[in-house]
Amino acid sequence: MRNILAMVMAGGEGTRLYPLTRDRAKPAVPFGGKYRIIDFVLSNLVNSGIHQIFVLTQFKSQSLTEHLMGTWSFNSLAQRQFIFPLPAQMWMGKEWYQGTANAIYQNLHLFEDYEPEDVAVFGGDHIYKMDVSQMAAYHEEKDAHCTVAAIPVPVSQASQYGIIQIDDDWRIVGFQEKPASPAPIPRNEHFALASMGNYIFKRDVLESELHRDAQDAGSSHDFGRNVLPALVSGGNLFAYNFHANRVPGMRGEYNTYWRDVGAIQSYFEANMDLRRVHPMLDLYNPAWPIRSRELYLPPPKFVHNDPHTSRGTARIGRAINSVVSEGGIVSGSLVEDSVLGPKVRVHSYATVQNSILLEDVDIGEGALVRNAIIDKHVRVEPGSMIGCDRESDEKHGYTVVPSGPESWISVIPKVRRYKYAGDEGDVL
Repeated sequence: MRNILAMVMAGGEGTRLYPLTRDRAKPAVPFGGKYRIIDFVLSNLVNSGIHQIFVLTQFKSQSLTEHLMGTWSFNSLAQRQFIFPLPAQMWMGKEWYQGTANAIYQNLHLFEDYEPEDVAVFGGDHIYKMDVSQMAAYHEEKDAHCTVAAIPVPVSQASQYGIIQIDDDWRIVGFQEKPASPAPIPRNEHFALASMGNYIFKRDVLESELHRDAQDAGSSHDFGRNVLPALVSGGNLFAYNFHANRVPGMRGEYNTYWRDVGAIQSYFEANMDLRRVHPMLDLYNPAWPIRSRELYLPPPKFVHNDPHTSRGTARIGRAINSVVSEGGIVSGSLVEDSVLGPKVRVHSYATVQNSILLEDVDIGEGALVRNAIIDKHVRVEPGSMIGCDRESDEKHGYTVVPSGPESWISVIPKVRRYKYAGDEGDVL
């Protein structure tokens, strides 16, 4: 594999994930119990042998920066192995990043410092597993100016994605942005190719195109909207089929799991995918670990086994079809079809169903929580009912997101642990 410098785009505001993004950037949002969204792309790169990685940050980056420095700290400049957060530094003028392409353009000086042959530009806000070295080998084999990772999606669903048009050799011949009539894959009229927002460029091609795009006053300085379409006519662009990627230790014939978790419902559904007996995203594959923060907490504990109590209901600590993270205690209560983060405590006679509880959430005795996402440090009072009555949840100030004709997801934001000057928000 040639020398690759990776640039991970992690500055997104994530407005559709509000209130989970009220205090953090989208890639820093917790996922799957113990992880952050950013951990997936970083694990994919490191597992693939790519060890020179810059993470471009901008929006509310404190939480993300703390996570990077506390988790991904194998930095060794002498061996050219590092993961560094890279905030906007205004190298090209007095402005923040103006788009994905502009973010790379403002950091072109790094190419001179690290002299990569290729540059991988990957998004930091998707959930998937991918051996990037296989995409890099395909990129080199095709002698491509740019290779775009793409996933086949049913034509009936393709209008919600940026669609790549290809010829029989998978050479890119055009792009469609959320088209009403998506172009199908040649000889496969039932599927279209959706861009995953992951690219590998030849360094010289990328530099040239970024300089050209920077001079275009009408450009929004975005890779998908501006840079790649401009390369189609004179460039050698290819699509890489994500389904052809094979992750070591993976079960099944095809690698098909990729989720954009940029909205509350998709984030909720991706977490719920983990409850399955054999989830498509296998977090238990030792050959392709997803790394995250080491918390040094005790294992989860389930206590009490009293089938008959004076209250007339069982007091049994149970978790069924659920993910329970380290440091958690399920005490004489029922957790069902849910994902619990670290240090979550569910007290006696409480019930948690079809919900996501992030770190350090405390569910009081006898409370009922359904179809909810509860962010960090929230204390649910004993006997409370969440997710059972939409009007009641709205009155309490929860964010209520429709998830079907007669269903919704209630989201309770993070409780801030410290009170800042002028801050009227919650305190622990």
